[in-house]
Amino acid sequence: MKRLTKWLASAALIIPMCLTGLTAHAANHVSALDAAKTNDEITVKKYGDEEDSNYSFRLKRTDKTTCIWTDSSGVSEKKLFHQTGLNIERWGQMITSDAQKGKVSCYLTNMGSYKGKNTNLRITFMDWPTYRTESGERYYPVVGVALSLTTDFYGLTFSDIWYEAKMEILDDSGNPLKVDMTYRADDLDYGQIFGVKKTDPIDGLAIPEDSRVYYTDQDGFHYFYAENLNSSEYDKDSVQVQYGNTSTFTLRVGGGVAFPNSFTYSQYASEKIKKDYARFEKYLIGVSDVEESTNAGAVLGWIAGSAKGYGPFTPPVPTKSVSKTEVHGSETFEYRINFKVPECQPADYYSSMVMTDTLAAAITADSVSVYDADNVKDVSSYFDIQVTKGTQDKITVSAKDTASGWIYGKSFEIRITVHKRPEYVFGSSNVVSNQASLQVDSNTPKKSNTVQTSFYYQITTEVENGNITASNRKVPAGGSMNISYSPLTNYYLKSVTVDQKPVDLDTYESKYSFTKVNADHHIKVVYAKNPVLTITKEVTGKWDEFGTPTFLFQIDGTDFNGIRRTYYEALCIPEQFAEDGVYRKSFTMNIPAGKWTVSEIAVSRFKLTRIKEVQNGTISGQTVQLNTQDHDTAKATFCNQITTYQNFSHNDLEINEFGK
Repeated sequence: MKRLTKWLASAALIIPMCLTGLTAHAANHVSALDAAKTNDEITVKKYGDEEDSNYSFRLKRTDKTTCIWTDSSGVSEKKLFHQTGLNIERWGQMITSDAQKGKVSCYLTNMGSYKGKNTNLRITFMDWPTYRTESGERYYPVVGVALSLTTDFYGLTFSDIWYEAKMEILDDSGNPLKVDMTYRADDLDYGQIFGVKKTDPIDGLAIPEDSRVYYTDQDGFHYFYAENLNSSEYDKDSVQVQYGNTSTFTLRVGGGVAFPNSFTYSQYASEKIKKDYARFEKYLIGVSDVEESTNAGAVLGWIAGSAKGYGPFTPPVPTKSVSKTEVHGSETFEYRINFKVPECQPADYYSSMVMTDTLAAAITADSVSVYDADNVKDVSSYFDIQVTKGTQDKITVSAKDTASGWIYGKSFEIRITVHKRPEYVFGSSNVVSNQASLQVDSNTPKKSNTVQTSFYYQITTEVENGNITASNRKVPAGGSMNISYSPLTNYYLKSVTVDQKPVDLDTYESKYSFTKVNADHHIKVVYAKNPVLTITKEVTGKWDEFGTPTFLFQIDGTDFNGIRRTYYEALCIPEQFAEDGVYRKSFTMNIPAGKWTVSEIAVSRFKLTRIKEVQNGTISGQTVQLNTQDHDTAKATFCNQITTYQNFSHNDLEINEFGK
């Protein structure tokens, strides 16, 4: 990069960094473009090709940036300087001893924000070469840092001799903060060098397609260096480094005097070094004004960490997620669209940024908000939010002010709360898909991934005195489900209700099918204990061998479903009984619950004398009305007496059974 003062102020006095040098066509110099042909680590970038916005973060000066300079080496007579002027502020030190290696540092606060965390930069000056003039005098580098007061740039300052700087990115608690970032050294000229440590986590190392810098690989560093000429074409003479997930990286910068194989290298540049350092001693150390030092010839170079790419950073690509992949009916859920706006130079700020999301016909929007995703802070007021209701709701979120820097380098999350439309009926599919898009300027919108949500309803079941398909079964919206049920032993099906409405028991005797389900449903099945109707026959008189006494009964009435039914039953008494004796015999009937009128069909030789021992019923003349609809049992005893013994046999009975 150009000397700091020339780059920032056209009025600055320009003095060449070095006086001696090699020609540009010297055979032992390899251009970076040629090196890239055989070195896979170096990429040649075409102007205009998009840069990966994941690496758009850069360290930069802010209005709150401060600098704390520290020398803990114990060296006496520290040669420090702190200057302002020509729209810059700079701090630095003339090194005077190797004991200062790793002991001199500066701490820059408030150097931007990364994912909601404030970043700070500690620069520790770790190493420099042993350089002596021809007469044996030892010289050390001038180390320093400069801040532009009109832009957000910061830079490493240097003189003739290179030095190594360890760059550490820290949070406000002093802990390492890992970042993905770009560091771009612009405008290498006047023999300046820029070294990148090869073992650092470098994800990309690039030069432009018309690069004019040269390359060498030594001492574990990639070195890029320039001819000993002035240049105004910053892009051509630049190097771009992308660091991935790192909090520490190491650079080497300098004027190149003591860097072998550079254009300005000379083993003994005694006069140049002596004159430069004499000016530094007199016009830099202790002088507070940059312009005064510059006009006196105490000129420093600098290399700044720009994040500018050879093309625009890729527009933000939205990533979509959904809070629930399974949704029960009309319960609310949330779509989230996340995207990061890359760091940009003001010249590259967007003119517009618009997110659109057209919802599926099955759902409708409840609310839309925008959050600073790094700080989990609602920033909806900085966006125009529009929800257009219709067959398909359309969400539009536009940044109000893309011309100010606040939006760049930040991550945002758009939250859309939705629920199923009550009137929507699912058919063959219960899955709803959704995709958002984000457009900056007039570029082609970037589409998010597609997220899917499936809808379901629940079938709850309830049974009394039986078994039924398990409750709380999920049914895909629009789908079907069969519910089976069965009674416990000696129980009968009394009722089936679906959503509190009774259904026909003959149709749904053991199974109910839900089809085209678009709501929750509840089915209740009730089994009642089979009622027992007991009829007892009590006979008095003497038994004679006239055949088997047989009695016939008619049971007529209405069951619990209101259906009229008639049953017949016979009771035979083959046993002998004595004269004037009493003989009893009973039969039971397992017929549906209901209200039944029981009567005895008249037979010869026996007459009905009375009805007694009635339980859960009432006597009405020659009949008894028994109630098994409200009771599990009902009983009655029919009393008969033999009246005729002569010339008659008892009744004979044959029973024929027919199917239903």
